[in-house]
Amino acid sequence: MALRHLEEDSLNSARIIGGEGPARRIFRFGQKLTGEQVPTVPARFRSGPGTPSGRLLAIRLRPTTGDGWLRLRSSKMPGRRLIRTIPLSETQPPAPTPDSLELRGGASVRCHDGYIGRLHGVTYDARSGSVLDLLVRVRGNVLADVSNSRDPLAALLAVSGQEVLLAPAWAISTTHMPGPLPFLPDTIVLLLQASAEQVASAAVVRGDGQLVHDIWRNWNENPAIAPYAGRLDVSAHDGTVTLRGFLPSPRQRATAELDAWHVPGILAIQNQIEVRR
Repeated sequence: MALRHLEEDSLNSARIIGGEGPARRIFRFGQKLTGEQVPTVPARFRSGPGTPSGRLLAIRLRPTTGDGWLRLRSSKMPGRRLIRTIPLSETQPPAPTPDSLELRGGASVRCHDGYIGRLHGVTYDARSGSVLDLLVRVRGNVLADVSNSRDPLAALLAVSGQEVLLAPAWAISTTHMPGPLPFLPDTIVLLLQASAEQVASAAVVRGDGQLVHDIWRNWNENPAIAPYAGRLDVSAHDGTVTLRGFLPSPRQRATAELDAWHVPGILAIQNQIEVRR
């Protein structure tokens, strides 16, 4: 998923992020990561081509700075699963600091006004190595705990069931809670220094399908690109868009990319369009 469109007459007042800005990439817990996806990892943690790689188990986050450490599980060695803790950049300490918080997939997220949803991942800046956002899916049953429009949790109705991007600096603590049954693992509760209203005003994640649809709309409405639209292709994954095909001139290639950037919610663009007459 990437950032989700909201109609102007919707109750949602969420802002939609877009533009070139930082090179945001979404990392989801349980996702398989490769070295190419984390280019800022220090060279000494790369033991070979394409490494580090593995499944993302957890992240240690230092909220005040955006420093992050990945917990990756690799199964390269037969019969063994190696778990490594890897810093995201050269500018941060190689090991998690005492003030860092442990983030896991499915962690319960709470703000001042109560339970808001579950933690699904983070966004990462592929230029600086910083953690830029917390990726949280807002609970879909907000209405069950809202008695009237003045209830603080009522603000969440606008983003109920959707993924939002929240500031890492809002994370103030994590608590381990016993599982509901003796044989189930502990759960983590992440507490945010924020209100439900602040959560509701955060960036909302759009669907990749809608990003692709909007790019095609822009291309078809641009007289410099529309005659050549049959030569083009576009795909998206978690907000990263890939443009393919061929156009007659470098200017048209740049225009096609600019048209894509005009679509709200795109995190990164890989322009693989060739110039060919």
